[in-house]
Amino acid sequence: MARATGRWRGPAHRAGAPTLHSPAVLPMRPDEPGEPLIVSGTVCTTSGDPLPGAALEIWQVDANNVYSGMDTSDFAPLNIPNDSTGIPTHNLRARIITEADGRYEFRTVMPGTETFGLAMDGPLATLTRALQLQGLRPLHIHAIVSADGCLPLTTQIYFDGDPLVTSTIEGPVPAGAVKATTRHDDHHARGLDRPYRTLTYDFVLRPTAEHAASTPP
Repeated sequence: MARATGRWRGPAHRAGAPTLHSPAVLPMRPDEPGEPLIVSGTVCTTSGDPLPGAALEIWQVDANNVYSGMDTSDFAPLNIPNDSTGIPTHNLRARIITEADGRYEFRTVMPGTETFGLAMDGPLATLTRALQLQGLRPLHIHAIVSADGCLPLTTQIYFDGDPLVTSTIEGPVPAGAVKATTRHDDHHARGLDRPYRTLTYDFVLRPTAEHAASTPP
């Protein structure tokens, strides 16, 4: 489970992504490359109460390692390569609203590998090379989860079996954020044309002090 933290969005965030109700399909091209992935779970409070109407803002790199709606200059001064020419602005970006029981589901594709470090000059590039790292980030999906009366959560979903979760300059990824996927061959049941993966991720939000004080025990 992921618990509430700060709200730093990072340079790849873009405002204005479409709002979709769960179950949802992230905006994507008809021929979107990559292995289909269905992510589902619940959003609840630290006391276990489900949060209907909570919002999950989701964004990710595509299977070809490109963020939509951005170019390399958006990552200045890091100069991370990113050419989104011809890709719709909000491709693989959405704000998803949970169901009455706090559950959510969205379909996307497995993300590609985001590069960093080696594509730039400066101390971070020097450190990356000195540590003999590859200048790559683990596979991940960004999420900001919010609900009325709760502190927002900014986190990322990582993938079990990805060797980069233990070998990047960022340090080891917290174990609770690394999730296993299950491969399914019965793709026709989901209306897909190829096998797909599923992943379960539950989010836990901490009530604000004001909300906690006004809620009966």
